[in-house]
Amino acid sequence: MVKLFLTVMMGLWSFAACAQQSSTPFVELQNAELFTHSSPELPPATASWQSAKLPFVSTDLTAEQWQQATSTGHLWLRFTVSRPSSEPNLSILFWRYNLALTVYFNGIEIAANGRRPGRTTTAWNRPLLANIADNQWRSGPNEILVQLHVTEWGGNLAPPILGDKDTLQDMQERRLFQQVTLNQILLAFAATMAAFTLGLWLIRRHDTIYLWFSCICCTWAIGTLQTVIYYNPIPYGLWLPIVHIAMDSCIFFIYGFIGRLAGTYRPPLEKLFLGWTILAALVHLLVPASMFWYSAYAMHLVGVTVLLSMIVRVILLAVREHKTEAIIVATTISAQIALFLLNASQMFFNQNDGWDGTLVYSHFGIPVLLLIFAAVLLRRFTQALSISETLNRELEQKIEVSRQIIARSFEERRKLEIRQAAEMERQKIYRDLHDDVGSRLLSIIHANHDVKVGDLARSTLESLRQAVSRANTPDQNLTELMADIREESELRLVGSGHTVRWEQTDSTPPYIIPSAIAFNINRIMKELVSNIIRHANANAVHITTDFSDDKLIITVNDDGRGLNNSHSQGNGLKNLRTRAAEIGAEIEWFSSTQGLRTRLLLPGISSLMGKSTPASPAP
Repeated sequence: MVKLFLTVMMGLWSFAACAQQSSTPFVELQNAELFTHSSPELPPATASWQSAKLPFVSTDLTAEQWQQATSTGHLWLRFTVSRPSSEPNLSILFWRYNLALTVYFNGIEIAANGRRPGRTTTAWNRPLLANIADNQWRSGPNEILVQLHVTEWGGNLAPPILGDKDTLQDMQERRLFQQVTLNQILLAFAATMAAFTLGLWLIRRHDTIYLWFSCICCTWAIGTLQTVIYYNPIPYGLWLPIVHIAMDSCIFFIYGFIGRLAGTYRPPLEKLFLGWTILAALVHLLVPASMFWYSAYAMHLVGVTVLLSMIVRVILLAVREHKTEAIIVATTISAQIALFLLNASQMFFNQNDGWDGTLVYSHFGIPVLLLIFAAVLLRRFTQALSISETLNRELEQKIEVSRQIIARSFEERRKLEIRQAAEMERQKIYRDLHDDVGSRLLSIIHANHDVKVGDLARSTLESLRQAVSRANTPDQNLTELMADIREESELRLVGSGHTVRWEQTDSTPPYIIPSAIAFNINRIMKELVSNIIRHANANAVHITTDFSDDKLIITVNDDGRGLNNSHSQGNGLKNLRTRAAEIGAEIEWFSSTQGLRTRLLLPGISSLMGKSTPASPAP
């Protein structure tokens, strides 16, 4: 994009430069005579003319002459020419002057700017073509009078050109394109970039670099405005300082922009430079007109010097850290500074050779600089946009994952609430059974003397108590579990006429047994006691417990008749094996003529804490 723009600009510049070349001969009028007087009328025949060499600048006059010229707002220049050829349609082209002109040929007005007192500015940038009718020529010398309208800020006139009308008209159009139309295009470009970057800043208020770039475009546009408008909007004495204030402000904004772009921003130095810019604005407004141009360019020169120091710092940083963007920007600004210095040199040190081209060079460097700035900002913006889009995609993915987690969490919470509600309802039923059925069974135990009925009631009451206990106590201490088993076993066996001996190690490990495991151990012991009561025909029962080697071993010995084949294949023993397998335990029987020994082994009781094993449903 930058290369394309540069190519177009160079093409336009080359096209404009061709205005100074033509295959048709023409005469450049460099010798003139000067006269100042207090009347706007044509100089009298007795006027005292002084020789003058063009290009003419106001500093060529004496103080008295300049005072008289500024008091009337004009001065006179006279050219004496002979008809260069017999060709008809000859014209005179005034392509650079300040501020406006009125042209007379042999005493007849042939061209003039639409001048308004104190309001004409851009006439100096608009070539004026004065056409000479063929019958206006005299044989011998002919007189061209030019009334140059000036102000106290100066007045200039480049050598006019006498030649063929068509050739000069073509030259005028090219000059007009170079000096006005091209500036209009650049002004539109700057205004567009200013509006675009201002919009970006309004969207991204924290990214002030867009605001600084917008200010660069705006201030440069104000300075450029004087090259395209015909009448300044306010009196010239105020408009001219505003234009130069805009130039100094543009330099300051470039300084701030580069500092933020290259990462060399230093607040104290920037505040100091801002103070200088404000001081320069006051000088532009208050300095006398006779000193205006010297002070204006001195202020510009100081600003450019400060900017140049920034550029040197940026170049060193860019080279050291290999920042391509910073190198390009710094190089472009350096070229613009070089053009400005060339402009100033031509203005003050080469007045008689090159003044007419002072505004041709430096003015076209800024648009290239603005375009490069815009390209850098656009690249940064697209990079930020790409990063933002990537982050948005990642955020959307994270949001979707979070949504799924939340959905699962709500589902699990819903299931938990259902389980809790069901558990509360079960506990309510257990309490009702315990309070109602339990009290009735207890009455049967104390009121009925039938051993079998009492035993059945005791068994039923214990099953009810276990169910209620399991519902209300999720986990159980090992010591309490063994105490409950002992209490139940002794109650049932003694109640059925058996002698019971219980042996247990002195110290029981302080383990918490999950309710499912505790429930199954309890049911296994309950079933073993029931088998002794119903089938063993035993008189004595010996129960031992051992907690050594991280194992729980419960051994039940009775002096009954042992197991026969029908018992060993029965459902009761299968149920016991199933319950033991559910909790990871082993159960085995040793039958002999002296009775039956049952051994229940539960390994790794220290690791049971926190484990949950599904329990068999209560019968």
